[in-house]
Amino acid sequence: MKKKAPWLLLGVLIVQLGLTGLVFFPAPHTGGDNAGYVSLAHSLVERGAYLELWDHQEPPHTKYPPVFPLLLAGAMALGVKGWVGLKAVPFLFTLLSGAFAFLWIRDRKGEGAAAAVALLLVMSDAVLYYSHWILSDPVFLAFTLGALWALERGDRREAQRSGLWVLGGFALVLLAYFTRSAGLPLVVATVLWLLLKKGWRALAIFSGAYSILGGLWWWRGRVGVGSGYVSEFWLIDPYRPELGQVGPTDLLARVWGNLVSYTTALIPEGIVGLEGPLLLPLGLAVVALAMVGWAMSWKVGRAVAEYFFPLYAGLMLLWPEVWSGDRFALPLLPLILFYAASALHAAFRGLGPSLRTLLLAAAFLLLALPSLKSWTREMESAQACLPMAMEGNPWACHGMNVQEYVLLAEWAGENLPLGSVVVTRKPRIFFVQSSVKTRSLPLTTDPESFLATAREGGGGYLTADRWDGLSAYYLPSVLGSRPDAFCYLTGVEAGGEVGIRLLGLRPDGEGGGSSGLPQCPPEMVRTRPWPRDAVGRGQVPLLVWGNRTR
Repeated sequence: MKKKAPWLLLGVLIVQLGLTGLVFFPAPHTGGDNAGYVSLAHSLVERGAYLELWDHQEPPHTKYPPVFPLLLAGAMALGVKGWVGLKAVPFLFTLLSGAFAFLWIRDRKGEGAAAAVALLLVMSDAVLYYSHWILSDPVFLAFTLGALWALERGDRREAQRSGLWVLGGFALVLLAYFTRSAGLPLVVATVLWLLLKKGWRALAIFSGAYSILGGLWWWRGRVGVGSGYVSEFWLIDPYRPELGQVGPTDLLARVWGNLVSYTTALIPEGIVGLEGPLLLPLGLAVVALAMVGWAMSWKVGRAVAEYFFPLYAGLMLLWPEVWSGDRFALPLLPLILFYAASALHAAFRGLGPSLRTLLLAAAFLLLALPSLKSWTREMESAQACLPMAMEGNPWACHGMNVQEYVLLAEWAGENLPLGSVVVTRKPRIFFVQSSVKTRSLPLTTDPESFLATAREGGGGYLTADRWDGLSAYYLPSVLGSRPDAFCYLTGVEAGGEVGIRLLGLRPDGEGGGSSGLPQCPPEMVRTRPWPRDAVGRGQVPLLVWGNRTR
């Protein structure tokens, strides 16, 4: 039986490679995190330091742990300068997640269960979606599943070799934690597991390693000036800080809202990828079965997974609702699928072998067929994007609001003087596309407060964009109240419509209260632009131009 395992695993990986490869989306992601990771990796390569290069002050970064940027930095050190090349890192770790899921489940329930659950995982919409973005989630998923497998395998093997497996599991737990701060539940789960099994020596080793590394990261956060998740956690809405902090009632409402959202929509969507009225019963059924399966596993034998499951779920429910999504639930999907399958198998145990197999196959198809339908849709989208990206503009696959923003950023990189600072909606994307320092758009409608914040650190430029509704929410009242504080520099027209504008910030008192926006003075633009053709097809301008403040 064991001799078949490599072939079954190889079959799962071949299927996964085909599914994942055909939905590979060559365009960059429109979220700031992608550009943030590229910027951090570039800082590691160029400066040998973990800095927010996009910020004019270049503060030490204290929010995202460094493992994923280090992996990207390794790719950059090998000469990778393009979006697609950098995407190879999450792509490879997605494949590794499928392998670890198979191995972990095989040791628990055998090869058949491992193949079935691993296939459901690798064809799930969330796993496929995040496989082609420059985000830490596939790496975190792989390290988490690898840690669960290694620790359980070490707990089962003979004493002479178990220590190596456990040490390997400890290393993977720490790698998971230093990939995403959400790995803290895995650290706590490992400590609880060691405490209850009275593995005092192993506990001392793990606690010592975590205390040293975690202590250094904690101290960096204490002395640094960057932002962290803890402060944002207590806000009602991190994107609207004026709403204030959560109280006990707000926290209960957040937990309930997240519970409803994840159970009825986000988790079933993350598995099958489709919307519709069937999501509610599907989500309720899968989550209920997973809870039953988890309770059964808890009763039989408590490994790290049995502690991690409720701890991570609790963190999900407490997180701000605006951050809720299948991305955050991704590490729980393999556990949910496994526990649900275990509960179904136990429920059908009293039936005949043929009927039991038929019912389990029907349950598999109930999830697999919608997932394949969603995969087909994603494949068509990826194939439609490919020729546009191959023509040299990887952003062409996105909407006009995104394309005009990128075009303006590239113009700024070629034409703004060295040392310029641009206040903008997507500071990290603007930076990697321009190599110009940026500041985040002030989240206030008070004109004086807005201008004071925007001008800090030499902010001399401002984008009036239509990326989303955030700029439209804050800018109109400021522009209407203080038009004398701005001048017009340039803009990008899109399809005859009013597109993005780059404005100059004028010193207080200059302009005499003009009701319009005059043209900015010529000294706000370089006399000789940087050459546009220096950036090749699909390359990241920051990785070609470097940091243009020197």
